[in-house]
Amino acid sequence: MEPKALIEAALFVADRPLSPARLAQVLGLSEEAVGRLIQALADEYSSPDRGLEVVQEGGGYVLQVKAELADAVRPLAPGQDIPEPVLRTLALIAYRGPILQSELVRLRGQRAYSHVRELVERGLVRAEEDGVTKRLSVTKALLSYFGVETEEQLRSLLEPEG
Repeated sequence: MEPKALIEAALFVADRPLSPARLAQVLGLSEEAVGRLIQALADEYSSPDRGLEVVQEGGGYVLQVKAELADAVRPLAPGQDIPEPVLRTLALIAYRGPILQSELVRLRGQRAYSHVRELVERGLVRAEEDGVTKRLSVTKALLSYFGVETEEQLRSLLEPEG
């Protein structure tokens, strides 16, 4: 197998930035070789006729759509069909969670019930019976999407910078 193709495939399937050390460990290459191959990929993708780019992010690398093309293809991306009010409800659950559904409804209104139902169906929120209401929290799938392991790490991503 071609090492550069392996790195390209790894960056494509990863749901978070991959460090050269992690790539080297998984693919059986030296970190130096991984660094050279990532640079070669980045150079190839920098061509104007390519739609993707290799970007350094948080100590690792990601393969992503070029910024100037993102708006054009965003409607085709998974999860883009989540309506903004449902995303706002998800953000509140992520930031305040675990949160009682009764408290969420107090903050977001009656529509929150349908939002929660949709978020549970999508596998982004877990709803556990808690007396006459439900205790809502984010799922491991949502944490994984954001590249974090705990709800505390997710909350820190949601904190406004200042």
